[in-house]
Amino acid sequence: QIPIPSVPAFQPSTPIPERLEAVQRYIRELQYNHTGTQFFEIKKSRPLTGLMDLAKEMTKEALPIKCLEAVILGIYLTNNMTTLDRFPISFKTHFSGNYFRHIVLGVNFGGRYGALGISRREELMYKAPVFRTLSELVFDFEEAYRRCWHTLKKVKLGHCVSHDPHSVEQIEWKHSILDLDKLTREDFRKELERHARDMRLKIGKGTGPPSPTKDRKKDVSSPQRGQASPHRRNSRGDRRPSGEKKPADSKAMPDLNGYQIRV
Repeated sequence: QIPIPSVPAFQPSTPIPERLEAVQRYIRELQYNHTGTQFFEIKKSRPLTGLMDLAKEMTKEALPIKCLEAVILGIYLTNNMTTLDRFPISFKTHFSGNYFRHIVLGVNFGGRYGALGISRREELMYKAPVFRTLSELVFDFEEAYRRCWHTLKKVKLGHCVSHDPHSVEQIEWKHSILDLDKLTREDFRKELERHARDMRLKIGKGTGPPSPTKDRKKDVSSPQRGQASPHRRNSRGDRRPSGEKKPADSKAMPDLNGYQIRV
C-alpha cells in the first residue's frame, strides 16, 4: 500500500523558513507527475477560493502533480503565513528547437526571496529565502536552466496573492512580462527590481479595490458635490430636512449601487 504524505502542521513558534522547508518536502513527497495525464484541471481564471478548494482536494487525493498544481498547493499551504508574500514566476525556455514552460511560487520573507515548486530537475523548484533581491533569485533560475542547456526567453511575474482563502479575486499571473531577446542584461535586472518595488507599494497601500460602502461615504461627505445625481438623491446622506417632502422611488437603491460600481 502506497503511503499518503501527511499535510504539514506547524506550531505558532515555528519559524517561517522551517515551515517553507516542510511545505516543500510535502510537495516533493507527492512526486512529479510523469504519466502524461493531468489529474487536476486548473483554470487560471478561477477565483482564489475555487483554486483553494481544488488544493484541498489535492491533499486528499495525494496524486502526483505538475508545476502549476504545485503553485496552487503552495499558496494553500502558506495561507496562514501572513508575513510571507507569495507571487507566481513563469519561465519560457528554448532547447533543441522546442519551447518549454515552467512556473514556481516566488516567496518573500523579511526582505529575502525564495521559491516553492516542483520540477523534473531539482535545481528548478525549491529555493530557500536567502536571495537579497528578486533579480538574484531569477538569475539563479536562469543559471540552473543554463546548466540544463536551456536558454531563458521570457519571464512573467505576477502580483502578490491574497492570504484570504475565501477571496473571490483572481490571481494576477502576469503583471510584468519580460522578453529577454528585447532587453539588455542591465535592463532585465532593472525591470525585475521595478516589479519588486511595485509589489512592495501594492502591499503598503493594501490590495483590492475599495468597498462600495467606503466609496459611498466618501461621496456623501464631499463638500464639492453641489447637486446630487438622480441615482443618489434618495441616499441617506442626501435626505431633505423634515419639512420637505422626499420623492419616493423604490428603485433608487439598486440604481445607486450600480452607479457606485461604475465609478
